[in-house]
Amino acid sequence: MALDFRSARLSSRRARLILLLAVATAAIGLLAFKAASSSVSYYVTPEEFAQQIGNETATRWRVGGRVVPETIKQDGKSVAFDIQGEHGERMSITYNGVVPNLFGPSAFVVIDGTSDRPGHLEASSVVIKHENEFVSGTPPVGSISSDILKGLNSPTPSGR
Repeated sequence: MALDFRSARLSSRRARLILLLAVATAAIGLLAFKAASSSVSYYVTPEEFAQQIGNETATRWRVGGRVVPETIKQDGKSVAFDIQGEHGERMSITYNGVVPNLFGPSAFVVIDGTSDRPGHLEASSVVIKHENEFVSGTPPVGSISSDILKGLNSPTPSGR
């Protein structure tokens, strides 16, 4: 009889251990899935924004586009600029915060913010999306990298 009691106790411990491992594995899997999905950055282009916005205001958006040269206006911590999509659609951005170091003309940015009117976004964050273009030495004239370098070498806006 003692043998049966002992084997029942061992199987009960084994069952609890297997259950604990299953729960831990599921929790780690769920955390990994959440972390992976939150790092994916979906955004719309200015063209898609213009098509979808309609009269909706106070809606959160994530929009990606290139900073239009000569539209950057900085006043203290507040900065206003335009971004442009691949097909020429423009939209205005207003941001009250510190812009990333690589921010400048022709930089590709992803803006997260709220639309307060069609064609305008009040940004809560500005993130530089790094390019896939890599060159050694001096970039060719007219390339995205040369445009960015030109913007970085130009005088900085006042207050920056």
